[in-house]
Amino acid sequence: MKQLLHFFYLLFVLLVLDCRLKKPVYHLTQSEAETRFEIIEDIHYELDVHLSPKETFEGKVKIRFFGKKLGDLRLDYYEGKIKSIILNEEDLTNLSYENGHIQLPANNLMIGNNTLTILFETPYAKTGNGLHKFTDPDDKEVYLYSQFEAFHANKMFPCFDQPDLKATFQVNATVPKNWKVISATLPHSQSKGLNPEEISFSFPESAKISTYVFSLHAGPYQVWEDKFESIPLRLFVRKSLAKYVDPKDWFTFTKEGFAFFNSYFGIPYPFLKYDQIIVPEFNFGAMENVGAVTFSERFVSRSPMTRSQRENLSDVVLHEMAHMWFGNLVTMRWWNGLWLNESFATYMASLAQAKNSEFKETWISFFEKMKQWAYEEDSYSTNHPVEAKVSDTEEAFTQFDGITYGKGASVLKQLVYFIGEEAFQRGVQNYLRKYSYSNSTLSDFLKELEFASGFPMKKWSKDWLETKGTNQVELTTVCADNQFYWKIVQSAPGSENKLRDHKTILGLYFFDKPNKRLSFEEFPVVYSGRSTNAIFPLKTCPHFSFINAEDHDFAIWKWTEPNKENLEYVLEFDTDPMRKLILWTDYFRQVQLANVTFDEFKETAVRIYSTETDIKIKRWILSRLAGDNGSTYVTSRFWFPEEKRIQDLNALQSFLWETLNQAKPGSDEQRYLFVSLIESTYTTASKKRLYDFLENRLSINGLKIDQDLRWNLLIKLSSLESDRTQIQNLIEREKKVDPSSRGVNSSLAAEGAEPNRSVKEKWIQVLLNPKSSQYSSSTLRVVSYSLFPEHQKDIQLSFLDTYLDALDKFNNGEDENYLDAFAKSLAPDFCTDETLLILKKFTGNHPRLPALVKKTLLKQIDSEKKCIQMKNKHKDLINK
Repeated sequence: MKQLLHFFYLLFVLLVLDCRLKKPVYHLTQSEAETRFEIIEDIHYELDVHLSPKETFEGKVKIRFFGKKLGDLRLDYYEGKIKSIILNEEDLTNLSYENGHIQLPANNLMIGNNTLTILFETPYAKTGNGLHKFTDPDDKEVYLYSQFEAFHANKMFPCFDQPDLKATFQVNATVPKNWKVISATLPHSQSKGLNPEEISFSFPESAKISTYVFSLHAGPYQVWEDKFESIPLRLFVRKSLAKYVDPKDWFTFTKEGFAFFNSYFGIPYPFLKYDQIIVPEFNFGAMENVGAVTFSERFVSRSPMTRSQRENLSDVVLHEMAHMWFGNLVTMRWWNGLWLNESFATYMASLAQAKNSEFKETWISFFEKMKQWAYEEDSYSTNHPVEAKVSDTEEAFTQFDGITYGKGASVLKQLVYFIGEEAFQRGVQNYLRKYSYSNSTLSDFLKELEFASGFPMKKWSKDWLETKGTNQVELTTVCADNQFYWKIVQSAPGSENKLRDHKTILGLYFFDKPNKRLSFEEFPVVYSGRSTNAIFPLKTCPHFSFINAEDHDFAIWKWTEPNKENLEYVLEFDTDPMRKLILWTDYFRQVQLANVTFDEFKETAVRIYSTETDIKIKRWILSRLAGDNGSTYVTSRFWFPEEKRIQDLNALQSFLWETLNQAKPGSDEQRYLFVSLIESTYTTASKKRLYDFLENRLSINGLKIDQDLRWNLLIKLSSLESDRTQIQNLIEREKKVDPSSRGVNSSLAAEGAEPNRSVKEKWIQVLLNPKSSQYSSSTLRVVSYSLFPEHQKDIQLSFLDTYLDALDKFNNGEDENYLDAFAKSLAPDFCTDETLLILKKFTGNHPRLPALVKKTLLKQIDSEKKCIQMKNKHKDLINK
């Protein structure tokens, strides 16, 4: 027995050692951050950098800080070169530097004031994190921008890189004389460098901010200037893209935001100026750097922007601006509080749009995008509470998801409906005033809201923020003698879910079928526990009832066979787009739950489309019918034999073509229909039509086939053509016409889409070795997402082992954005029991995969289960 216990003890020790050896040593753990916070405070950075078009840049950082107690102090710095380290006049240059950090010995620190000076040399990034360098293929100009969230400031310069070690930043940057330099403050002086071809910009000390929202950008950017009251506004973009930017929209949306937020928060904008920089190869939509917000070039359209694009731009401008208060002025202590940043910015952007912009439809967009993203993310086995446990900065990146953004914002919307807008605003104002220029926790926020509203926040937080899962609700109604009885039964699927208190709206429809009209009444109701019911009198009994009519609640309506004929009557004759989109979405969810077939959905959607007048709903319908990825009618056709597939897709193309020719010339709908026509192209006849557009043999009044649409056409056709003669000539011609970075990326995407195994092999090898590639991570992402379209699953299957082997070799120090894109874009989505089993086995046998990769695979397992369930619903149609 003793020998057996000794054996298990040794085995345990070996397992622990193995885990320690393989832990993400580069990433900062919460425990390490807490230890460092106990040692130092009152931090000031003086950063002096010499920037040029070379492959690396040199700098000096002087860090002054106050020592609270003695202890070994971690200094973060990733894959750069340390030239010297002087701590309190002691030369520590020979200290060990590995795994992205340096350990400063306790015996070299002092209680009180400390000074640390480091000379360093850092390679420019091509991943979009750290200080990223981009060379414009149009004019060969070089542009730099920084991206530091969540743990990337240390990829530019040595620092104490955690959100609760707020510091001031003073910068001096020497750059080529035609460059501009942008940071958290405006430069207070410029001077000539030792080199006559260079100039130096000096910036005053910033306010106290976290490292992840400090920034530095440089290059020959085009700039426009404006002002809101006393706040200087500037907009930057690289010169070759400037002709496509409408600064009027950008400045209008910005001024609308300042007017609303200054009033709503009760604290004037807390920083000195507001720059917005549109940058290339950006990993995200935008980033809320203090006073210098970066935006992806995806927000620049080379054709006239649709209303939806302008609304989205307004939303993102407002989201990032809200962060100036929520995130930058008051910052979460650690990454478990990320939702305090992102949920609030998401909710506040929609509120600002609704109250002070032209986009009064914003809550419909919120429901369509954020709410559905939240429901989807919460349906996976990888879901987590809104206030999540985050053990290290690697795990922090996995929290940038639909729960942190969409669910958190949806939960806030539900809370506001409970306690009222005024009480919520008072609580927010008190919270911001109390914690300005410092860090806060969930309990800090809850105390202020409870004080302002009198609402018991502790239970609400436990239910909504600290417990994961979505409630499902069933609605039962009975009406007799004008007495209306309703009953809501709530369930909490999932082992860690729970029943919650909800406030929602019960919507009732009354039909006037002879006159093809209807009327609507709504009744606010509160429900909790397993079951809630009530009776109230009506003038007449309703024909159709539904729950969450104005989308204040966060719950899934579990249908119990509603009358489809009555549902379609509502979808056809109601004039309220919010209610209709809620019902359309609930109906499509029945397809995803395998209660309704795609064929039934398509029949309803095609019939009602022609009667619909709201462009948002039309675009939504088209995306569910004709989209060429995800769960759509088009992708479901690849479950069927070739003959039926061609028949169904030809029928869909006929509908789209006929409707396109009837659409208003130059309208947004016309463009959406044309994109749908491209996405659903597969058959010989539909391919020929796309070639005719490319060769100008075919045109439609009011429809401009701009450069980006031409690339869409070419990438789709390239993915379908084994005979390369015609398509290759067109691609080569287009490359000459469009040598821009978008043109280059699009041409590479067209190459990657080619249905040729050897071409796929070439690109797979490039994707497996991103650091040795000539391409940026951004370009590789573009190629990876075009590599295996829905109709090339047979080719993708042959690379399944290669994909899984690659995942096994990635380590925790790899760039998380690239890992995320690689894992997602090439994930096996074959909708078969065999691949589901392979994924389960691989994930089970590889417990130490990088956090992002593991999350992607677990979500893919869930997606495969859902797909197989949907596919089985169509079994009778497939086997016909």
